[in-house]
Amino acid sequence: MAFAMFIISCGEEKPIEVKKPIETEIPFQKRAEAGDAEAQQELGRMYASGNGVPQDYSEAVKWFRMAAEQGDEKSQYFLAQFYHFGEKVPTDYAKAAKWYRKAAEQGNTYAQTNLGMMYAYGMAVPEDKAEAVKSVRMAADMGDANAKEWLEKNAKEKG
Repeated sequence: MAFAMFIISCGEEKPIEVKKPIETEIPFQKRAEAGDAEAQQELGRMYASGNGVPQDYSEAVKWFRMAAEQGDEKSQYFLAQFYHFGEKVPTDYAKAAKWYRKAAEQGNTYAQTNLGMMYAYGMAVPEDKAEAVKSVRMAADMGDANAKEWLEKNAKEKG
């Protein structure tokens, strides 16, 4: 608009064509709609954070679920987080444990640790200290500092 005003003020007699701004589509949208799990995960992240799109947790959960169902371990972990902590969806420990387990089986250390905590405290899974240690140890063996710290603390409490 400022440029158009500049042309008018300079005495330009040609009609000025003002174009509407080009509407851009949401990045990853077409790939996500076509079933690309990586694009679905990225779209879920965008909606969760409000980065490039209006923040919308139901949309985030929708896209994470689509990617998670295709085996995307990061989406499985993010979906578990939503259910575990009631992040704008009702808390559902059973769903959290399901998605943590799927991500943990693929080597996601955060999921391994959180699943271990669910076993340690009996959150939608039977309380099972041995299973908790097993799950957390997998994360610790992969270098997760929080998992190592928990194992050390747990060992001190036992000994």
